[in-house]
Amino acid sequence: MTRFRVVTDSTSDVPPAWCERWGITVVPLTVHFGEESFADGVDLTNAEFFDRLRAAESLPTTSAPSPGAFADVYRRLSRECDAVVSIHISSTLSATGEAARLGAESVDGFPVHVVDSRSLTMCVAFLCRVAAESPSVEEALRRVRERVPRQRILALLDTLRYVEMGGRVSRAQAMIGTMLDLKPILAMAEGEIKGVDRVRTRRRAVGRMVELLRRDQPVEHLAVVHAQAPDDAGQVRALLAEELPHLEVELGQTGAVLGTHVGPGSVGLTYIRA
Repeated sequence: MTRFRVVTDSTSDVPPAWCERWGITVVPLTVHFGEESFADGVDLTNAEFFDRLRAAESLPTTSAPSPGAFADVYRRLSRECDAVVSIHISSTLSATGEAARLGAESVDGFPVHVVDSRSLTMCVAFLCRVAAESPSVEEALRRVRERVPRQRILALLDTLRYVEMGGRVSRAQAMIGTMLDLKPILAMAEGEIKGVDRVRTRRRAVGRMVELLRRDQPVEHLAVVHAQAPDDAGQVRALLAEELPHLEVELGQTGAVLGTHVGPGSVGLTYIRA
């Protein structure tokens, strides 16, 4: 049987315990605050990132790993296994997948299968887990690819400040939203992000997000993710665990890439429909 390993990037927010259990390798993106650069999740923890983000006057930027960084990982793994399944953030959001493909092409004679997840954060983590639990490369690719169109993300923003800084809403819209205490809910599917609703008060917005999930049942993988909002995320997780006792509801933390745009205090649901 072909021995294979799974590779992803830091936007997947794969829990460290999963990396250890299933041998998943994470290649970090780079986060830039002005002239300072940090390897995501290596030189900068989530807590440190959000502390810097709160104080920033402009949004940080991120850059994909170089093809050479991926090639180095693939060469190292070629001494430990016979193939790699490499699953990455949506190509609509980042050049990371293209860098992985270029890196794979430079490693002669070693099969690297690069997959565009069309998503990010814990949805990608679930794909990595599905792949790692598969008995063969072929089965891993089949299972992952059939789940790509069934991924969904719902995100509740605590403030419009960061989408305003990123140019996605005007300053006037952000001010009106803040004065009315409107909480935007965003959705992502098939690589596209769109606004779903704006709800008065955070409590109602959380309820609305859970309602949207209920309409999408059944699901086979589900995680509550948060950006420095562990209490709210824990409450949502407890509610969903009670409603869906047959399902393991994971808890994850949003990293730098998504966190840049949603900001601290955000809570999201990431899931794969059954």
